[in-house]
Amino acid sequence: MPDLGDKLLRADHVQNFYLASLRLRWPSVMKEELTYQSKKWLDLWARKDALRSDAFLFYSGSGLQTLKALKSTRAIGVVEAVNSHVLVQERILREEHDRLDLPLKGFHRREVDRRVREYELADGIICPSQFSRQSFIEQGMDPARVRTVPFGVDVVPFREKAPRSDGSFRVLFVGQINVRKGLRYLFEAFKKFQHPKKELWIVGPRTDQTGIADVSPPEETRFLGTLKGDDLSSAYRSCDVFVLPTIEEGLALVIGEALSHGLPVIATENSGASDLFTDGSTGYIVPIRSPEAITAKLQFLADNRDMLRVLSERTLDHGLRTWEATGHKLIETLREILEMPKR
Repeated sequence: MPDLGDKLLRADHVQNFYLASLRLRWPSVMKEELTYQSKKWLDLWARKDALRSDAFLFYSGSGLQTLKALKSTRAIGVVEAVNSHVLVQERILREEHDRLDLPLKGFHRREVDRRVREYELADGIICPSQFSRQSFIEQGMDPARVRTVPFGVDVVPFREKAPRSDGSFRVLFVGQINVRKGLRYLFEAFKKFQHPKKELWIVGPRTDQTGIADVSPPEETRFLGTLKGDDLSSAYRSCDVFVLPTIEEGLALVIGEALSHGLPVIATENSGASDLFTDGSTGYIVPIRSPEAITAKLQFLADNRDMLRVLSERTLDHGLRTWEATGHKLIETLREILEMPKR
């Protein structure tokens, strides 16, 4: 962000070592410790400036000691949580791993403890979706202090989709291929979905635990690997519907990307989808782990191409929140928290 000039200071020194560990494929235990120490470093580095500020906004896990120091000042401390409450997140993932008989290493225990303590001490918690917010309320957080600020979307310039004359029906998935994304449920749904020329396009990198090692992909599946820029945009515009069967996610940015490309969406209720569209307006929201619900929506859209076209046209007038609008909403929310009694 060059427009900020010298107002933007960076303290990602340890984080750079963590990023290097990913490229060099260091053992998981080393990578986890590096990311934990990176957050502790950010916490230490931010304290001095936070004490001179009105508000200290930090990513969960990165502000415990600074939060404690702020208690003797008028400044507020606000946690930004990009996913659900860490204990809810861990529970959902553990349930999924148990269902698949896969080992779950679990989260870094000191990291979990830090996050939970931050939630308790913070003046406010900012979540990207109502799904995320509700997870904090269920864990006993004061609803007045848990606010929702949905992520923005990089809205792409409108380019009309190129018409296809081959009669195919293409379904797109974009995301990491891991247990959390629930791709196995899309595979099961797609196999039951009836269409003479159906295609399933999978965009994204594989991880160590894909969650699909014990199932065969539908024979109509194309694994396209990681796509970026124009190649990714072309994939969105080449498909008929986007499906995200994720098990747990604060707010999946790929949903906004799909909508901005004129692509109707089928996503789970644990994806944050309800903060981007209303069920039935530009797509459908289904329960997690429900291939039957996904199949039903795919079949309906394939059998009702007029409705598919209507949903696609609605995405163009959907008014997705830009990142600039998200910034304004964030500032407004911080001001509201500032006006509340300090904890």
